[in-house]
Amino acid sequence: MKLISTNAILRQQLKRLVEEYPCISIATAWASSDTEVFKSLVMHKDQIVQAVIGTHFYQTHPDVLDQFVGSSKVKFKLQPNGVFHPKVYLFWSNDGWEVVIGSPNLTVGALTKNSELSVLITSRDGSTNLKQDIAEVIDQYWSCAQTIDQNEADSYRKLWSLKTLELKKVADIYGDKATTKPAVHSQVMSMGWQDYLAEVKKDRYHGFKERLSFIEEIREYFQTYDHFNDMDLAVRKGIAGLPSKVTVIKNWPWFGSMKGAGTFAGLINSGNEAYSLALDEIPLKGDIGRRHYDAYIERYLKAYPNGKDGLATATRLLAMKRPDVFLCVDAQNMRKLAADVGITRTDKLNYEQYWEEVIVRLMQSPWWQSPEPSGLLERKAWHARAAMLDAIFYEERAKKE
Repeated sequence: MKLISTNAILRQQLKRLVEEYPCISIATAWASSDTEVFKSLVMHKDQIVQAVIGTHFYQTHPDVLDQFVGSSKVKFKLQPNGVFHPKVYLFWSNDGWEVVIGSPNLTVGALTKNSELSVLITSRDGSTNLKQDIAEVIDQYWSCAQTIDQNEADSYRKLWSLKTLELKKVADIYGDKATTKPAVHSQVMSMGWQDYLAEVKKDRYHGFKERLSFIEEIREYFQTYDHFNDMDLAVRKGIAGLPSKVTVIKNWPWFGSMKGAGTFAGLINSGNEAYSLALDEIPLKGDIGRRHYDAYIERYLKAYPNGKDGLATATRLLAMKRPDVFLCVDAQNMRKLAADVGITRTDKLNYEQYWEEVIVRLMQSPWWQSPEPSGLLERKAWHARAAMLDAIFYEERAKKE
């Protein structure tokens, strides 16, 4: 008998057992296709006597189902009563048997990074009836499982593609980079509405009511004019976070000053149509989804055929039109925001990552998902709740001596 407590030893032992024994029976809650162990199992699939694989929570990769479509030896549990959750791997020959039983599924996580614990028991350990008992249990699972046809595998893949996005949110995974801290240790991700409101009211630099008045002023312009380019240049510059000879929007630097963005300023001054068309892709009311954001970015980038575009300027315009959804990220708030939620390499944050690591993440927080409050001032804050995070994370720029 041997205790297996590391991923490396687990991989080594399972691969050895698959390659060494002529008979294999397994039952596992979930399986991934992209592991050495699974690939070895496929290569030796003629040795499989019985295999039962669960699909609950869509944790099994659809490639696994495709690999065993129509198989007479590998069945799946599609709709278990409760969760199909065993993890047992039985191998035998005429000369003896070995079994691995414990916590690990046949998944990438279990074989590479999870904390798993299992035991390897052999026929030499004196457990005379254990092999037969395990084989009978796997046979019971087998009798309640089903063979998969291609239509079922295709349907599962479609559902898996949708459910995987939701499962990542549940696991606090946003984008491709792992966070540096759990969500429960993040101030912004664990706040309820009243906690959020209390924090934004503490604004040390601009004032809570003053910020809301600014947001309301900008919103009136978007409600009055059908298109960004229909507005006067001074108004457009104020919305874009740029100074103007004639100051129409007094507090234009708030929520992200773009004063140093020379290329952006020049394009705003010239009335570049790309910004107006881009903002047309963002509805003034209703839900905002990835398709709206992608359409906005596609049009926004048309203003920069030679490059020199920037995430800060793109998100400034977004935050001004839909402050309930978008936060302008710039040098004055990104450091503290990233530290709070665990975003890594903010210097590499791009348009794709902004949506996944900032917007989708914030949408999962209790304060963002809170129902619209009844009080007038609170409602104004609720309708600006993403942009108002700047009041929490803003850091005053150090003045040059």
